[in-house]
Amino acid sequence: MDSKRNWLERPIHPSLPAVTNEIAVFALIILFAVVTRFYDLGTRVMSHDESLHTYFSWLLYRGQGYEHSPMMHGPFQFHIVALSYFLFGVSDFTSRIPAAMFSIATVWMVWYWRRYLGTWGALITGFLLVISPYMLYYGRYVRNESFVAFSGVLMLYAMLRHLENGGRKYLFMFAAALALHFVSKETSFIYTAQALLFLAMYFVVQVTRRPWKNAEGDYRAFIISLSVTILLLGVTAGYMLITRDASTLSGTETAAPANPSETASPLSPPEPAAFSLTSVFVLAAVIALIVTAYFLIRGYTWERVPQ
Repeated sequence: MDSKRNWLERPIHPSLPAVTNEIAVFALIILFAVVTRFYDLGTRVMSHDESLHTYFSWLLYRGQGYEHSPMMHGPFQFHIVALSYFLFGVSDFTSRIPAAMFSIATVWMVWYWRRYLGTWGALITGFLLVISPYMLYYGRYVRNESFVAFSGVLMLYAMLRHLENGGRKYLFMFAAALALHFVSKETSFIYTAQALLFLAMYFVVQVTRRPWKNAEGDYRAFIISLSVTILLLGVTAGYMLITRDASTLSGTETAAPANPSETASPLSPPEPAAFSLTSVFVLAAVIALIVTAYFLIRGYTWERVPQ
């Protein structure tokens, strides 16, 4: 019977039927991640960024408080490094423990992605995350990348699982991933925008596949107004890209002219226009979006939208 089963599904030994080869291989990958993240962790000299992060974390650990500065990203790092100092003492090694732990947790999250990647796909992905130079470097570095990687993988997993099963569990998980990301680094904004873009497309696909109360009128109007909205947003983005100020300073120019009566530098901010063409495009896109929402609610009905 076992000979017909996938090798990964077979137990490593008849006396351990619950421990399959898949579990054993993934355990080795996690062990490899632990070794590569923690081996000789405190030897490398601190970089400029690390020195700032560890210094202000040390001040917090000493009870001298912490004041948030966007220059050094979110506050989570300083609090968790200060906690590491409190638990394990102050050293270069202990300052890098949080980054190493979150890097290992990112590899561990791959185990839950088996339903999407397949068994072999998940194992290969986990191994590649372990040996990735980028992941390895930032998994041993006092910065925010390890937190971002973990929260990003968790956010996407929770989003996909909620779309499959619904309920509150994955919503809470999704919220926790976003909260971690927003207190870690500014990349949270682009991650959230990407997630919203995906969810918006998913939502449109779902509502257009289901029957409408007034398929001839409201449905057609919804599709037309939605198309106009997308077109206007595309025109707005294209216009902003074409008209953006790409001027740079030459070797003989300065950011501000030495003589105040001279013409301003190319980098000087332009005089604000009363009502730019960009504003017209944006306003038109907003109006089109409101019209789209009106036909959606009227034709699809508000009660069915959450479904």
